[in-house]
Formats: sequence, C-alpha cells, structure tokens
Amino acid sequence: MNRVKSRFWILVSIVAISGFSQGMLLPLIAIIFEQDGISSSLNGLNAAGLYIGILLISPFMEAPLRKYGYKPIIIGGGLLVILSLALFPLWKSFWFWFLLRLFIGIGDHALHFGTQTWITDFSPVHKRGRNISLYGLFFGVGFAVGPLMTPLVKIK
Repeated sequence: MNRVKSRFWILVSIVAISGFSQGMLLPLIAIIFEQDGISSSLNGLNAAGLYIGILLISPFMEAPLRKYGYKPIIIGGGLLVILSLALFPLWKSFWFWFLLRLFIGIGDHALHFGTQTWITDFSPVHKRGRNISLYGLFFGVGFAVGPLMTPLVKIK
C-alpha cells in the first residue's frame, strides 16, 4: 500500500475511534446521571459540554494548523481526548465531568479539523468527495458502535 493510502486509512481509523468515544460517552454518562437523580435539564447541559468545547475552539483552529501543521494538531487533539477520557473515573462530579467533556470537545475538534483538512489537501480532486464521504462514514460507524458500551454503567 502506498504512503498516501496508508495515511488516509490511518486518519479515518482515528476518526472512527473519535466517533466511538463520543457515541459511548453520551448515553453512558446520561444513564449514570439519571441513576443519580440528576435532572434531565442538567443532564442535557452536561452533554452539551462537548459541543460547547467545539464552539469555543472553532475560531482559533486555523492559525495553529498553519503554524504547526497537521500532525501536531491531530496528535495534540487526540492526546487531549485520551487524557480527558482517562480522568473520568478519577472523580464523579457533575462539573468535573462537564469540564472533561468540554476538553473532549476541544480535542475532538482539533483532531477533526486537522484530519479533514489533511484529507482534502492530499486527496486528488477526482477522489476528494469519496475520501471525505469515507471519513464521515467511519465517524458515523464509530459513533453508532459507541452506545454498545452502555453496559459499562454496571462498573462502579
């Protein structure tokens, strides 16, 4: 497999894992909060933390990408997501988990911004649409598989 193809499949695999983590977190934390008696409004606010993080970082993504390049942005975003996911079991607190979700949103957006831009940059014009479609498909598959992890709620 040539270098461009292997890079593409690595990037869409990373995106599938990102989709998986998002798809896992949304129902898992919602169930935990529901079992703890947290209102649906607060539960929804906590879930929105991920998307608030995306909105907060969006205006600032282009300059670091131009300055540092694709790899550092993707790796930095991925590391932020991994670190945030690893910290969830540390402390069960509504606002702590909200901040972790906020950081996951920031990291995910960095990862997605870097991968989408890289894919559109190196894809030949006649394959660009196909490659971005595969990117979306892999994110969607990861997001769809994520809720299968809801049995993790039994682990306390």
